[in-house]
Amino acid sequence: MAKVGEGDARWIVQEREDGTNVHGWHWQERDVLKWSSVRLSELLGGCKILNGEDQIFINTTTIDSVTGEALINNRKKKLIPSYELAVKGQWTGEIKDGSGTSVLSTTGTFQLPYISDENADEDPELTVSLTDEGSAQQRLKQAFVNKGKKEIFKAVAQFVKEIQAGGPVKKSGDASAQPDKPTAVKATSTSGTAPSQANGAAASSKAKSKPAAKSDSGTHTIDLQETFYARPHDIYECFTQAGKIQAFTQSPAQAQPNVGGSFSMFGGSVQGTYKELVPFSRLRLDWRFANWPDDATSKVEMKLEEPEQGTTILTLHHTGIPHEDKYGNSDVEGTTRNGWQQLILHRIKAVFGYGL
Repeated sequence: MAKVGEGDARWIVQEREDGTNVHGWHWQERDVLKWSSVRLSELLGGCKILNGEDQIFINTTTIDSVTGEALINNRKKKLIPSYELAVKGQWTGEIKDGSGTSVLSTTGTFQLPYISDENADEDPELTVSLTDEGSAQQRLKQAFVNKGKKEIFKAVAQFVKEIQAGGPVKKSGDASAQPDKPTAVKATSTSGTAPSQANGAAASSKAKSKPAAKSDSGTHTIDLQETFYARPHDIYECFTQAGKIQAFTQSPAQAQPNVGGSFSMFGGSVQGTYKELVPFSRLRLDWRFANWPDDATSKVEMKLEEPEQGTTILTLHHTGIPHEDKYGNSDVEGTTRNGWQQLILHRIKAVFGYGL
């Protein structure tokens, strides 16, 4: 047996001045709570629970909070997730008559109090509450409970699958290769609340969509076209009046509709600036999500045409969409596209009755 100080240096693990965890040998952990908050908000916000079955329409809207802790541990290139999270969100419900006229609407909250690696193979607990506990509203609540569990649990299962695969940590297992360089730790616990992100849960839409194009700069472009049974000024106001924005997003919104004025929607998850305003005809905007890299701002151009009275065609051209958000999620183009279709264009139709 070698004496102290006489061991073979090839077998001695030494501290490196550059902090590199060679071959992922040492135990490391990375806080992925922010990524978890954004991802759960994307998966659970804007879920369509019921879409006309028995004349009932129910959707989740925004995610108010994601609290707890979420870590990715790395040992010998093996990624081990550890998380305990609680989610709170909002939902809306509506009953329509045979002609499509709303006869009852309500709002409420839903909670997933315990999403954990300990029960990853089980469906989490789901609680649903109403703002107004009337008997008619109870029908909508029960419909959410009966039909919503499948969609909610499906979204949670997708999150569990992604975090088990490493979440924002690269599949190579080398956590040190990430932009936020981790440090070797002994033991730590983190908790907090990350801002919720409105986004586009995948769902069908009648918007005409072209395949995304990727530019030489590494950004993406989206082209969409949507037909509304409304006048151009009706659609124009949906992007320039805070009250209308708040109505169809079901979340806080601000708008200063003058050149250089700012706007925000979904509680600040979408932010931007008005660059050009041609009343009832064209809008040009600087547009970004709060979870995009700090230097990423995209360009949106919307044109409104009325080929016949009472029918407005919106043509949207969205450029400069980054490939990844600041947390390493690479499906920014898909999230943005679904957000336009499901959380904006479709909701404008549904809330204001401008189409199906």
